[in-house]
This record gives sequence, C-alpha cells and structure tokens, in this order.
Amino acid sequence: MNRNIQALPNLRSSLIAALILTISIGLNSCRKNNSLEDESRIDSLFHFYSDNKPGGQLAVSRNGRVIYSKAWGTADLESNTPLTTTTLIEAGSVSKQFTAAAILLLEQQGKLRLSDPAAKYIPELPGYGQPVLIRHLVHHTSGLREWSDIAEFAGSPLALNVPDNQAVLDIICRQRSLNRMPGEEFRYSNSNYILLALIVEKASGMSFADFTKKYIFDPAGMIHTQWRTDPAKVVPNRSQAYEFKNGAFRTLMPGNGIHGPGGLLTTAEDLLKWNDFYSTGTLGGKDVFRKQIAPDTLDNGDPNNYAAGLFVENNVPKPSFHHGGATAGYRAKLICAPSQGISVAWLSNTSMLDTIGINLATEVFKMLGKATDNSPRARKPATGFKPDHENLKSYAGLYKSGQSGRDVDITLTPKGLMLSETLLDPVDEHRFRFYDMSLTFDGQGGLTVVPPSAEAIRYHLVDATATAEPADQYIGTYFSDEVGAPIKVLKKGNELELILVSGALHPLRNHFKDGFLAHEIQSDLVFQRNNEDEIEAFEISTARSLRIRFGKVGQGKSPRLK
Repeated sequence: MNRNIQALPNLRSSLIAALILTISIGLNSCRKNNSLEDESRIDSLFHFYSDNKPGGQLAVSRNGRVIYSKAWGTADLESNTPLTTTTLIEAGSVSKQFTAAAILLLEQQGKLRLSDPAAKYIPELPGYGQPVLIRHLVHHTSGLREWSDIAEFAGSPLALNVPDNQAVLDIICRQRSLNRMPGEEFRYSNSNYILLALIVEKASGMSFADFTKKYIFDPAGMIHTQWRTDPAKVVPNRSQAYEFKNGAFRTLMPGNGIHGPGGLLTTAEDLLKWNDFYSTGTLGGKDVFRKQIAPDTLDNGDPNNYAAGLFVENNVPKPSFHHGGATAGYRAKLICAPSQGISVAWLSNTSMLDTIGINLATEVFKMLGKATDNSPRARKPATGFKPDHENLKSYAGLYKSGQSGRDVDITLTPKGLMLSETLLDPVDEHRFRFYDMSLTFDGQGGLTVVPPSAEAIRYHLVDATATAEPADQYIGTYFSDEVGAPIKVLKKGNELELILVSGALHPLRNHFKDGFLAHEIQSDLVFQRNNEDEIEAFEISTARSLRIRFGKVGQGKSPRLK
C-alpha cells in the first residue's frame, strides 16, 4: 500500500506522461517492420476449428495495417453457413471500452463530468451515504452488486424476464446496500456499465446506439458494428452462438436487449480499426486517449489497473491494454499494444475452447511481441516486516470458497506462512503478499485473496467440527426485499440444498459453523442467529455481490415459491 497519498496525484500524472511518451516512440520504431513471420504458427493454433463446427475470426495488425485476417468454421450449423471475416460475432465485455469512450467524449463535449454523481442523471438510484460518481462506474469501484447475480436469485432465466437496460435498472435500484463504499475497492460489476449506457442517453439526448454510431463507429470506419438492442431483430450475417454439452453442440444465444456492458455485434477487423482509432488519439484527441488508458487509484492509495473499459498491463516501457468477453456462447479477446505497434482481435461463436487452458489471442500476441499480460510473475522485494510467529498459527489450514474452484492451503513453517511451497511476504500482522496477489486474514477464519485487477475472493477456514450442527435447524423459506423473491433451504438425506424460484436445486456443503458453500452457483452462505441462538437469516455472497440478506419467514408467506 502507498501511504504517501498526497504525493500520489503527481506521481500518477508523471507515470501517465511517461506512458504516452513511450507509446509515441514505440509507434515510430515499430513502423520499420511490417512483415508477419509466424503465419503458419498462428494457423496451427486454430486447429480446434473445422468446417463442421462453430468457429471464429482472428485479425492482427501492425502499426495500423492488417497483416493477418482469417475465419474458420460455421456461422450457423442449421443452415451450414460458413463463418467469414465479415460475419458478425458478439464481443461480450470487450464492449465496455466503447461505453467508456462514449462517456469520455461526453465529458469532452461539456455534457458531463467524471466527478458527477451518477444520481444526477439517474435520480432513481438509491442513496448509500456516499455518492456513487461516474468515475466509480467507469473503473468498477462503485461497490454496486452484479445485477445478473440478483436476477438469478430472483428466478432468471427460467422465471424472470430481464429484457432490456431499463429492467436491469429496476434490479439495481432495489439494492439498498453496497459491496463496499464507493472508491474503496475494485470489484467488477456489469451494473456499472448498464448505468453508464443510461447516462450516455440522458446526457446526450440520443439513444446509446445512435450516439456511439455517430461519434465512434462511423468515424472509426467500423462499418459492420452495431449493438444488440433487440434480441428479436433480424440481423443479416450474424452468427449463432453455441456451447458444447453432453457431446453435442447446442444453441446458446443471448435472449435480451441489454447492451453497454456487452451486446456489441462486430468483426475482428472492425475491432482492429477501433484499436487504431483510439490508440493514435483520433478519438477526441490525446486527452481522451490519456483518460481511456489511465489506471485508477483507490481511496487508500492502492493502484487499480482497470482504466476506462480496459485492463492496463503497466509493464513500462511495454504497456498493453486488453479485455476479454463472454456472452452466452460467444467469446472474445482484444489486445492493443501501441508501443509495439501490435493489435490482436479474436472473436468466436462457441464456448468450446473454454477448457483448453489458453486464450488464442494472447498466444498470438506472445508470438508477435512481448506479452506483458502473460509474463511470468516477478516477486516483489520483501517488506522486512517480522510478524509474531505465535499469531500465525491461527492462519494455517485449508481454506475453501464457493466463489472459487481452487482451495487455498496455508501451512506454517519455522520461516513463516507458506502457500504452494512459497513463503508469504508479510506486510503487517494480517496482510501478506504472494507474488502479485494480496492475502488478508481476519483472525476469525476468514481469508480475502485479491489478484491484480480482479475482484477479491473471500475464503473460509475449514472447520472439522462444522458438520456436528444439526441440519434441520437451517430448513425453511427465506426472503430478500433486495432480490424480491424467496429461496428455500431443504434437506435431502443428510445434506442441505437450495431451491430458487426458477426451480433450480443447488447442493450445499458445510465447511465451518453456520457456513455453507454452493459451488454450482459460486456462492457462499452464512446463516445468522438471534439472541436465542435460533437461525433468523442467511447472507449469500458471490464474487461480485456480497452479503445479500434473506430473512427467515413462516410457512405459507411466500406465495411465489410453490
């Protein structure tokens, strides 16, 4: 943590200036080399695709010139339509950088300020004791819960229709509490970019689609790009999206008109045009570019490497900006490394490659340049802090989380705490570093792990005596005003399971007192007791939505759940 907060703005300005200077120099030096020497190696990466399966597009540019553009596979399995370089594929969260750019352009036009409260444009937004600013939305530091988590607990997709941005706003406005206060932490949430899209409309007086077409898509030459604002609209040359399940491909299309955090229909070549458009300062000039790539700083002085819809790998002098995307069966990745003159865009109409352990765009980037986002992690210098060895005993043990499929096993050695045969570097009595990750123990069996530019994951110390608690005491119906729906806790054999309004059943695993993990919905449940030691509520948390409270109700008081 940087405790010299007063010096931080000047330091940050200097870093940004150095970053832009480095990019400018790099662009000039890279223009001398326009050859692509690794075409066959790039081709070999895409052997997963074939003519009788869904496929994808890859496009690469060097110094603004397209040097590789190919498409593989089938756009529509029912009609056997080939997927080409002009087929529209949805870009998922790669869309966010366009939404953020629209906000920056509106600020340049004098129609809003990043320091404005979001409630100035969306008065329905509840008060949280501290204003949520537009810049908090841009950098995912608002504290707002992930709307889709709330929708799932309320019965989506089987029992709840969430058709458009306005319907999502209603879900967001039901939330009377935040994950954390604005500015305190980075926690990725699509709710932020729903609000930004709505703010664009309020501030510009135009529809979000019309504003981005006029000021971004058309000037950038992105002739194929549009938003999915209506799922029933016939869109010529659009690919269908597929998942691979039980040995066969199945259609998996987005069924709503939600756009802003996602919903961009585009091509890989159009995405390269966008990279060139903003990275050369053509989008609104150097001032907009500077803000587009500027990392954020949390209120406590810690860095946040999520810029304006972009993750920033700030490995100066070779910075890169990137974002991935996933909506239904669509997948995407866009990388821009102006200092190396390289852009890589990958789009796919299938999720079948999720399990191969690599990202194709990242692998191509590693071939062509120095891939800062996948470089081996370097250990930071030790802090020199020496914790009380006796206090470390309570931190050792096996930690589990419903939000993560990977356990954390902490062991205590004479030298200190160890994870994966690597000593943790102590920052103070409770906080430790593991390479570029932060680990914080609360002393009560809780562990918070914060990867760089990713939401914090809460882990719980496994308690071998936890299963001694009678399961029957947890059975009942629980209701949340913020969700607007009940959840039932039932007993099946000796185990408990949740039943949502949609009818979906999810087993619970008990690993600590009154604490359960629901891995299928990546959630943690902690039951709460009253003064008589009776269960009165539970709080459910996902990686992006914390402590949603469900109070226990009597039988027959939740007519929606039958």
